[in-house]
Amino acid sequence: MVQLFMEQMKNDGFRSMLKDQFIKHTDACVEDFISGNVSSLFKNIKALSSVVIQHFTPMIPQEFHQVWKNGLQTNDYYLKLCGSGGGGYILGFAPDLDKARAALKPYNLEVVYQF
Repeated sequence: MVQLFMEQMKNDGFRSMLKDQFIKHTDACVEDFISGNVSSLFKNIKALSSVVIQHFTPMIPQEFHQVWKNGLQTNDYYLKLCGSGGGGYILGFAPDLDKARAALKPYNLEVVYQF
């Protein structure tokens, strides 16, 4: 995964996307979380999740591609890829935990923080 990322970094378009979209939305999510701005956090995490599925698809396990897209389409949950080098995990954000649990019933969810 790291090698794939480094290869992508040779592409001007990918570097621009990182600066103009990925970093911008990531910074906004951090600021929203710290300030407790939940409505803005969900708007920004959706944007970040969309950028990740569009530009980092090879780094997301295949079995999660459709699950990822379903969350974006239904707004029941949004997913964030965390970690790198094959040792990462997927963190989910949901405006309604019960709806997310129903939509992700086949998966073992663990709540790490709740507003």
